[in-house]
Amino acid sequence: MIKRKLIPYKMLKSRKPSFLRIVTVLTGVIVVNVPIFLAASSIANQSSIDVIVFSSLAGVISAFLIATIVEWSVHRFAMHKGHRLPLIQIATELHHKAHHWVHVPPDRYLHSGQINRPSVFASDKTKLCQTTLTRILTTASHAVFYSLITAPIIFFAWLVTTNIWFTALMAATSVVFIYLFIRIHDAVHHTGMSRLEYFRWFWFLDHHHYIHHIDNDANTNFLLPLGDLLMGTLRLELTKEESAKWPSYDKARSIIIDDKN
Repeated sequence: MIKRKLIPYKMLKSRKPSFLRIVTVLTGVIVVNVPIFLAASSIANQSSIDVIVFSSLAGVISAFLIATIVEWSVHRFAMHKGHRLPLIQIATELHHKAHHWVHVPPDRYLHSGQINRPSVFASDKTKLCQTTLTRILTTASHAVFYSLITAPIIFFAWLVTTNIWFTALMAATSVVFIYLFIRIHDAVHHTGMSRLEYFRWFWFLDHHHYIHHIDNDANTNFLLPLGDLLMGTLRLELTKEESAKWPSYDKARSIIIDDKN
């Protein structure tokens, strides 16, 4: 791999929603979910087809709304801002520093070859995994990290509603989101590795994510952009200054880094 000067470990552009907006969006999601939880709770002991379908659909909707805000919050504050808590600091080192500004900066956005990640086990979190086992365990650690955040929400849903179908579909939807988050992110940065490239929505998410690689405070929701729309962090294009500093999206997609060399 060609040696290159590392880009400074810092944000390039400040884009901060107001505290009032964050509180308003969080409150709105809670307010919308309250009647959903109450309805799921009121039919918890019924087992007709209609009840099962309603509970299942309610679980999917609730999981989507909560995941939208959780993704925004975790990605923004745990993966980019950092915290004194060791687990959060490790997430920031792996994602913001190692992924964004060492291995996949905007001018090295697209890679070929085997998918590799900064190793969660290395003392220097910018070091890539060196063995197949380390790659597997590091990928698994990402899924575990998201699961640890999701599990308390699912447990709370069960305690409040005791509705097995509602809770099961919330859990299943969460598992799908975690899988897609990892899978689509890999496909975005590794050309030709997935049939996801056949779908138009993939290219929207790809362009959406490229802007995030330039402005880390924008387009925080990689998988569920509704969160950015609600929080005011959605961006659809680069500024003139950013366009002058970094490759255009089309140019970035034409520069393929061969990780085998």
